[in-house]
Amino acid sequence: MKKIILLLTVLVCNFVVNAQQGPGAKLGKRHGRMGQMKEKIELYKIQFFTEKLSLTTNEAEQFWPIYEAHKKAMKEIMQTKSNDEIGLQEATLNARKKYKNDLKSVFKNEDRINEALKLDREFMKKVQAEMLKRRAA
Repeated sequence: MKKIILLLTVLVCNFVVNAQQGPGAKLGKRHGRMGQMKEKIELYKIQFFTEKLSLTTNEAEQFWPIYEAHKKAMKEIMQTKSNDEIGLQEATLNARKKYKNDLKSVFKNEDRINEALKLDREFMKKVQAEMLKRRAA
């Protein structure tokens, strides 16, 4: 059952991610290895979040669009507020508060919401550790 949920989650997320890509997104895939690496990382992220949050199919369908919207908002904040440290921190905090509020419709439990908020940092640490390990080898 978990494999079916994971497969459905991967398919839904793949659809959401591809639907939100801009015109330059295909360029990365044409550059071979980098495009493949980004795709593998994205699939690993989906698996990582799905397992850590124990997402059901219904929760996954609600979670991933909220997550992608948050990521888009954070990217925009980084681009527009990078010269103003206080403005950057303020906008980041407001975006995270909105993300937490949006997650309340998906997860009714405060512990699961907090876990979802922490997972990005945990995921990035795992990816960085793996990249360092591969460079050293």
